[in-house]
Amino acid sequence: MPQRGFLAGAATYSHLGLTLALLVLAGFFLGYWLDGMIGTRPLIAIVGAFLGGTTGFINLVKTLNRLQREGEDEDGDDAGA
Repeated sequence: MPQRGFLAGAATYSHLGLTLALLVLAGFFLGYWLDGMIGTRPLIAIVGAFLGGTTGFINLVKTLNRLQREGEDEDGDDAGA
């Protein structure tokens, strides 16, 4: 299997960074909206941002582990040839 190009790798890692940032923002704005409904501003917005960040970080770690395993599998295939 051919190695991934530079742009493909850059797109993958850019996607991970944007996903993390968007999850933090989504959590914050959802919390901000709920704060407005309940009247607890800014408590739920802060909790939402932390939950979004935690979710994004878990996604980041899982994806990086999967990419590392895939890379090791490709390297292992070349050694047997």
